[in-house]
This record gives sequence, structure tokens and C-alpha cells, in this order.
Amino acid sequence: MKTKSLILASVFATAISAPTMAADWFIGGGVGAQENTYKGSYVPEVQNPIAGGPQTESVKETDSNAVYELRAGVYLNDNNRVYGTYSYNSDDFTKQQSFLMSYDYLVGLGDSNKLNWFIGATAGMNHISPDASSLESKNKFVWGGQTGIMYKINDKLSTEIGYRYLKQDYDVDNSPVPTPYNGAVPGSETASLNDSQQLYLSVDYRF
Repeated sequence: MKTKSLILASVFATAISAPTMAADWFIGGGVGAQENTYKGSYVPEVQNPIAGGPQTESVKETDSNAVYELRAGVYLNDNNRVYGTYSYNSDDFTKQQSFLMSYDYLVGLGDSNKLNWFIGATAGMNHISPDASSLESKNKFVWGGQTGIMYKINDKLSTEIGYRYLKQDYDVDNSPVPTPYNGAVPGSETASLNDSQQLYLSVDYRF
């Protein structure tokens, strides 16, 4: 918990300490693809003595579906911006709603300053709703970073394509969870959402 607090504090501190000039507020939205990585295991209660040893099954699954986002923030100057994002993603295992705080540093590509490369950090909260009725929804801390290319169409509109990686912290132990096992005998299962990767295209309006 201490590490998570430090990560979140670092994102806020970086954003606040960025030099301020004529700030430009913006709102925007985007759509893209999100890939979630799940890990799990199944241990039957009754072991088969003929097979020998514990008959534990392990699996690693990835599931990709659309992600939708809304965001709002401020360009502190030509090189620094901070913003909040709400995103929604649903796959075969869970529905996710993320509330994220991000900071980006922008580097102009060319004299016109219309094309910018950005890189930054993100931290926030992810509300996970498993499709299995036996499991409860949970709020979990997430953190990661993003990078991409932003193009300034004019003084009001800009568009960007970006990639974001989020480290997840969702684990379920000894419960009937939505994992791809069809065990013939009762057993214990574990499942976890390890990480998520997003590739998105967004459009922002400055005012």
C-alpha cells in the first residue's frame, strides 16, 4: 500500500510542479482496443493417485475488446499537460470502469509545433465488475504510463494516437471464478487480472 501511495503521489506532484504559463483547458473523447491479461489455476480436491503428484492446472488468457474514454484537463504550457480520464471496457470475464489521473511531457517535432510526441505517467482507480454472479465488484488501484503522437489540427482541435500500459491488482482465491476450466471434481480456483494494454485514438477540444 505504501508503494501505491507513492506512485499516486508522484503523478500528482509532477503535475503540480510543472511550470505554468497560459493554461489551455480541454475536453475530449476517444475509442480504441484494450487487451486484458488474466492468470489462473485449478487444484482438484480429490487427487488421482495414478497420475501422481498434484494435478494443478494453470492458464494465462488474454482478451481484447473495445475501450471508450472521456477526458478533461489542462495544457499548462507547450510541454506539460495534466488530465483526468474515465474509461469503460467489457470482455468475457469482467467489466471495467477506470478513473485515472495522468501527466504527459510533450516534445515538439518540427518547427510548426503541430506534431508532438508525448510520454507520461498514470495512476488511479479501476472498478472491476466480474461477470460471475458469485463474485463481488471491487475497486482496485492501477498505475502505469502512456506514450504516443499528438497532432494539432488548429488552435481548438487536436487528435492523437496513444498506447497505455496499466498494471492491475485484482486477485480472487478459492472461489468459483470465470476461468476456462471444466474440472470433473470440486476444487479450488484462483484468478487474477495481471495487466491491461490500451491502443486508442482521441480528439480534444481546447477552450
